[in-house]
Amino acid sequence: HVICLIMEKSNSNLIVATKDYTPFPIAAIGLFKPKDLYLLAGMYLSSHYQRNSNILYTDITIHQLSSLTGVQNEYISESYYPRLKRSGFISYKCVPKQPNVKRNHFYLPLPKQNFRFIRKELFFDRTLTPEEKGVMIGLYCLCLNNTFRYDLSDQRVWEALGLSKNTFKKYRNALIEKNVLWSSYDIPMALTNAEHLSAKVLMYPHLGHKTWIDLVEECNPTEDEINDYLLMIEEVA
Repeated sequence: HVICLIMEKSNSNLIVATKDYTPFPIAAIGLFKPKDLYLLAGMYLSSHYQRNSNILYTDITIHQLSSLTGVQNEYISESYYPRLKRSGFISYKCVPKQPNVKRNHFYLPLPKQNFRFIRKELFFDRTLTPEEKGVMIGLYCLCLNNTFRYDLSDQRVWEALGLSKNTFKKYRNALIEKNVLWSSYDIPMALTNAEHLSAKVLMYPHLGHKTWIDLVEECNPTEDEINDYLLMIEEVA
């Protein structure tokens, strides 16, 4: 096996986001543990579109990915990269840059459907851990299209994310404590569906082409609609 040494300059730009938000394929959930799912999203944010191609390209270095995501270099090089390369989800090659120095080039599948938008501000937010962000991204991928809610049992969720029961509940509870994951009864009307009040809802500002805040600001229900909604909640409660 060829060992790719990462060529980096001390003055290299460590903020490698190439766009304000990136598409992220739903198909990735379950293939990667939460921290790795978050790192993969970082690679997508650093990637470039190629004309008439179904592939995104990035040559992000370990140090740059670490700076973007807050995940240690050692974890990326010794744990994440080997699993990513074995996964078959992406393709890669080592490209010579200098004598005895090569650089990883990664080719990521560009999702044309079944994807979610992840915003670059998510990567600069240090209030959530990389693992919590990975679980949150996984939950977002399970949400109904154009919403931030999912109406699935905990078991279906942890199975979809490839997590153990206890691991999922640990991170689910952390997201609840940090006011990211909410009950349908405790959130703005615009984010709910009266027929699915058992659904959980993500209220995190850096997810989606339109964020949950945008949806709330665009919602202008009539007084009758509000009264009908409140009545529905009372009946279910």
